Amino acid sequence: MRGQEFFDEGQRLFMSGRIRESIDQFTQALAAGHDEVPVRLSRGAAYLNIQELDKALADLDAVLAKDPGNERAHYYRGIVLLNKEEFERAATDFDRTIAQNPQRGPAFLGRALALSESGREEEALRDFKTAVAHSTVEVERFVHSFGNARAKFAQTMALLEGERGPLRQVMTPEEVAKLQQWMEPEK
Repeated sequence: MRGQEFFDEGQRLFMSGRIRESIDQFTQALAAGHDEVPVRLSRGAAYLNIQELDKALADLDAVLAKDPGNERAHYYRGIVLLNKEEFERAATDFDRTIAQNPQRGPAFLGRALALSESGREEEALRDFKTAVAHSTVEVERFVHSFGNARAKFAQTMALLEGERGPLRQVMTPEEVAKLQQWMEPEK
């Protein structure tokens, strides 16, 4: 097979949920000389999907070395960095994503989490409100990228706790309920 065929097969496998098999195809596409940016972007997303964060980060860093303005690479790397609890770096990647694609609702949630965990509550509050205004389905897919969100995002959970939590002062009860649902650990 040629590089494009490996890449296309990797995409098909990824979309069908066969993530590890897709990674093998993306790796073969690279070995066959296919364009590194789309292959590493796809493979990085696949590694993120199975929580192999260091491998995802390596691929996404390689994409950004070749294409520094790649919005999707900044988005995925922001998610990786959130998972690694590198909140300031994650916020920077989400800043770049939002600047290029202000319709990417999950980027607002990601930036809000990063800002909140970095102690930047006022900025985080604004982004939480923006995030809940976007598509629930898209944001829920984003939230799926985290294991136990409650443990990882202690500062954010503190903003939600109690009757006088800061998020409760600026969000409607429906918005707070949606955010709490997103932050619950997966069962």
